Amino acid sequence: MLRTAVFIATLFAPLSFAKQNPFSETLACHTSNSNPGVAVRLEQSGEVIYSGVAGLANIQNKQQLRLDDVFQIGSVSKQFTAAAILQLIEQDKLKLSNTLGDFIKGLPKDYAQVTIERVLSHTSGLPNYNNDPRIRNIWHQERSLDDIIKEITKQTPIAKSGEVFNYSNTGYVLLGKVIEVVSGLTYADYLKTHIFNPLKMNRSYVTKQGEGNTGTTGYSSHNDSPIKVDRSWIYASGAITSTLKDMSRWHQALVNGKVISKHNYQKMITPTVLNNGETSPYGFGLYNYPISGKKTINHEGWIPGFMTWSIYLPENDLYAVAFSNNDAKHPGPLVLDMIAKQLNLSPVPVTNISKDFTKNLVGKYQFSDQRVMAISEVNKQFYAQINEEPKQRLILRADNSFSFECTENFYRLRKENDAITLNPISLYRGEGQPLRKIL
Repeated sequence: MLRTAVFIATLFAPLSFAKQNPFSETLACHTSNSNPGVAVRLEQSGEVIYSGVAGLANIQNKQQLRLDDVFQIGSVSKQFTAAAILQLIEQDKLKLSNTLGDFIKGLPKDYAQVTIERVLSHTSGLPNYNNDPRIRNIWHQERSLDDIIKEITKQTPIAKSGEVFNYSNTGYVLLGKVIEVVSGLTYADYLKTHIFNPLKMNRSYVTKQGEGNTGTTGYSSHNDSPIKVDRSWIYASGAITSTLKDMSRWHQALVNGKVISKHNYQKMITPTVLNNGETSPYGFGLYNYPISGKKTINHEGWIPGFMTWSIYLPENDLYAVAFSNNDAKHPGPLVLDMIAKQLNLSPVPVTNISKDFTKNLVGKYQFSDQRVMAISEVNKQFYAQINEEPKQRLILRADNSFSFECTENFYRLRKENDAITLNPISLYRGEGQPLRKIL
C-alpha cells in the first residue's frame, strides 16, 4: 500500500529542535516522546552509521519504542514477493513470460492473459483494489485468499498490458497466489522457508489475519486508531512484519546475490520499458529514480497504523530504512535529512556571512500561491514568518543559503540585476518555484 502525498507534504514542515549528536539531533527533531515514534537505521559499505529510536510503542501504557521492536512494513513487502518469484524462475518452475492464467484458474480473461513480468513492474494495466469503495466496505472481514481474488478481480483493467505504469496492489496479491501454486507452500511458509530462515531474519514474518498485534501499536493522524483492514486482504502486496536489523540482513543479502542471482537483482532495479519505448520508475518490487541528483533504489510502505521507507544509494553504498507507527507520519523526511548530513548534500551551516547577503536577505518574499514570507534579523539571528504563522529561527548556510531548523531542505538567495529571489530546494523534489522579493 502506498501514500506518497504524506511524504511530499512534510518535506518543508518546520519541527521542534533538540541539541544532541548530529543523527540523534535529527531523530529528535522528527519525533516526540509523547507520541508514536520512529525507528531508523543508516549504514554505509556494511558499517552501521546510526541506529536509533524515539517515541512510543503504545500511547495508553507509555511503552517506549525499542530498537528491536517489530513493525509492519506495508508495500516494502513487494520486493520480497518479487524476489520469491525470481527464485522460482531460477528453479525453472516458471518464466517471466508466463501469464497469471497459467497458474490461477477462473480469472477473468483480461487478468488471465497478463504476464508475470508486467505484473511485477506494475505495467500490467490491472487496477488497484484499494480504490474500489465496494472492497473498502468489506476489507475489515477476514477472507480466504481465493475469496479475496474473486472480489478484487471484478474491477475492469484500466489499460492494456504494457501501456502505462499503474501501481497495483491487486497484481501483487495475484503474484502471491502464483507463488503458492508453483511452490506448494503458502506465501507465508514460502518466505519463511526460502528467505527469512536462511537469512536469519528471525523476527520477520507475514501477518496473515487480523490487524497484526505485534506489541507495537499502530496509529493514524491525531493519534487515532487506524482504519480496520484485515491483513488477509493485504497479503503478498504488503503484509510482512520486520525489524531494523532484519531489514539490514535482507538488503545485504539481496544486493550481494545471496537471495537471487545478481543478474536477476539487476532486473529488480532496472526501470521497465513500456510498449511505446518510454520507461517507468519501477523495476520488480522496487522504484528506481534520482533523489538529490543521485540514483536511488527505494520503496515506501503504508499499511493502517504504520509507514516505512527503505532507500539504497548504490553509488555511495548507503542504505537506510525507517519505520513509523503512525500511518500519517512518513519517515522519509527524517531519512533524507540523515542521508544529506552523511553525504553533505546541503550547504553547510556557517557563522560568517557577507554583509551583502544579510542585507539582501531581510525583507518580504511572495510565494506563487500569494503567501508571504517575512525575514527579519534580531541580534544577528535571522527569523522567517509565513503569513500569520509563528516565527521560525533560520540556520544560515554556505552558498547564500539558509534553512529552517531541523531540516536539510534549504532556500538559496539569488540576485540578478535588481531582482532578488529565494529558490526552495527540496532533497526529494529538487528546486521549486522561486519566491520573489516584494519589499
